[in-house]
Amino acid sequence: MRVFLRLLTLLTPTVILAAVTQAPPASAEAACRPGSGVDLSGRNLTTAALPADLTCADLHGATLDGVRLRAPLTRANLRGASLKGADLSTVSMAGADLREADLTEANLPGADARGADLREATLDDAMFAYAHLEGADLRGVRMVRAKAYNAQFDGARLTGADLREASVYYADLRRADLTDVRAAGARFYNAILIDTVFHRTDLTKAEMYSTAADGATFQDADVTEANLRDATGLDLAGSKGVPTDLPAPGANCEPGSGQRYAGRDLTGVSDFPDDLSCADLTGARLDGLNLSSVRLDRAILRKASLSGARLRSLKGADLRQARLIGADVGSGDLTGADLGSAVLATANLGSADLRGASFKGADLRDARLGSAKGDRADFTGAMMEHADLSSGQYFDAVFRNASLIGADLSSTHLKGASFQGANVTDMETANVDDADLSGSTSEMPVGWVVVLWLLGLAAAALAARMALGVVRRRRAAVRERARFEDSRRAVEEEVTSLGEEIDLLDQAGTDAEAADWHEALDAYDAAKEALAAARDEAGLKAVRDIVHRGRDALTRPGGTRRKGGGRREQR
Repeated sequence: MRVFLRLLTLLTPTVILAAVTQAPPASAEAACRPGSGVDLSGRNLTTAALPADLTCADLHGATLDGVRLRAPLTRANLRGASLKGADLSTVSMAGADLREADLTEANLPGADARGADLREATLDDAMFAYAHLEGADLRGVRMVRAKAYNAQFDGARLTGADLREASVYYADLRRADLTDVRAAGARFYNAILIDTVFHRTDLTKAEMYSTAADGATFQDADVTEANLRDATGLDLAGSKGVPTDLPAPGANCEPGSGQRYAGRDLTGVSDFPDDLSCADLTGARLDGLNLSSVRLDRAILRKASLSGARLRSLKGADLRQARLIGADVGSGDLTGADLGSAVLATANLGSADLRGASFKGADLRDARLGSAKGDRADFTGAMMEHADLSSGQYFDAVFRNASLIGADLSSTHLKGASFQGANVTDMETANVDDADLSGSTSEMPVGWVVVLWLLGLAAAALAARMALGVVRRRRAAVRERARFEDSRRAVEEEVTSLGEEIDLLDQAGTDAEAADWHEALDAYDAAKEALAAARDEAGLKAVRDIVHRGRDALTRPGGTRRKGGGRREQR
C-alpha cells in the first residue's frame, strides 16, 4: 500500500501536466481572470511538458529557469516566478502579473508585455529589444545592463527603477515616468523622450545624444557628464550638474535662452560643454575655472563670479557687475560684450578684441590691455588707474570721465577717441600723435598737459621729466623683476629635471661608486644652492652651467655603470 501511494504521488504531476498539455486552448474571445487558468503554481517546470496555451495560468512561484516558452502568457499570474535565462521571444504576456519575478538574463525580444505588472521584477542583463511594454507597470524593476533597444515604453511607469548601464537606445519612452530612476551610464541615444518625466533621475554619464526630448522634464535630475549632443526640444530647467555635451545653440539665439545655471556653484565641474552660448549663468560661481574652450557668446553672466577664470569667447555676453579679478581673457573675443560696472582689476585682456564693448563704470585698475583692439569701446566712468593699454587700437573709443591716472597708452592709436572729463594725470603717451585730450583734466600744470598730450614735445620742466623717469625706471624694474622670475622658474625646472634624471638612473641600478655619478650628485646639490642664492641673470647662468656639468657627467660614456647588471645598493 505504501509503495502504491508513493508511486501515485510521483506520477500525479506528470498525469496532470499531460492532461493540461492535451487540454484544448481557452477561447480567445473569453477574457479570463488573471490566474484563473491552469494551476501550476510553485512547481519546478524546467523539464516539464507545458500546455500550448498558458493564458490566465497560475504560475506564481513556479520555476521556469532556462525554459523555452512559446505558449501565450496573456494575463497569466507569474508573480515571484523564476524565469532566469528563459527564452520568451515574441511571447504574449499582455496584462500578465510578473511582480517580483526573476527574469535575469531572460530572452524576450519582441515580447508583448503591454499593460503587464512587473513591479519589483528583476531583469538584469535581460534581452527585450523590440519588446512592447506600453502602459506596463515597471516601478522598482531592476534592469541593470538590460538590452531594451527599440522597445516600446509609451506611458510605462518606471518610478524607482534601476536602469544603470541599460541599453535603451532607439526606444520609445514618450510619456513614460522615470521619476527617481537610477540610470547612470545608461544609453538612451536616439530614443523618443517626448513628455518623459525624469524627476530626480540619476542620469550621470548617460548617453542621450540625438534624442527627441520635447516636453521632457528634468526637475532635480542629475545630468552630470551626460551626453546630450544634438538632442531636440531639450529643456534642462531645474536639473543638477553640467553635461559634457549639449545641443548647439542656434546662430541667433537670444541671450538667456540656452541652458540655465543661474545662481549655481559650478567650481567643482571639470568638464563643460563646448558651447554654452546664450546660457543663463546669472550669479553663477565660476572662479578659477578654465573655460577657454567654452563658447559663452551672448551668455548672461550678470553678477557672476569669474575671478581667476580663463575665458576666450564672450562675444555679446552680458557681464554687467561680474567679478573678473585676475581673470585671463587674453586674445579673447569680447566684441559687443557689456561689462558695465564689472570688476576687472589686474585682469589680463591683452590682445583681446574689445570692439564695441561697454566698460561703463568698470574697475580696470592695473588691468593689462596691451595690444587690444577697442574701437568704439565705451569706458565712460571706468576706473583705469595704472592700466596698461599700450600698443593698442582705440579708434573712436569713449573715455569720458574715466580715471586714467598713471595708465600706459604708449604707442596706442587713439584717433577719434574722446577724453572729455577724463583724469589723465601721469598717463604715459609716448609715440602717441593722434590723441585729442581736449576736455580732459590733470593734476599737473595745464601747459605740461598740452605739451605732453597734444604735441608730444620734450619741453617739459626738468622736475616733471625726472618724475616721469622715476616712474619709467620703476616700471622697468618691475618688468625686469618679472623677467627674472620667469627665468628663475625655467632654471628651477632644469635643476628639478637633473634630479629626476639622477633618480631614474638610481632606480635603474647605476653604480653608486662611479666618479661621474658622484660628480652628477655634487652638481645637483651645488645647483640647488646656487639657485637659492641667485639674484640676477648672471647668477642664473651660473646655475645653468652647473646643471650642464651634472648632465654631462650623467651622459659621459662609461661615466655611470650598472653594478653587476642589477640595481644599485641602498645608500
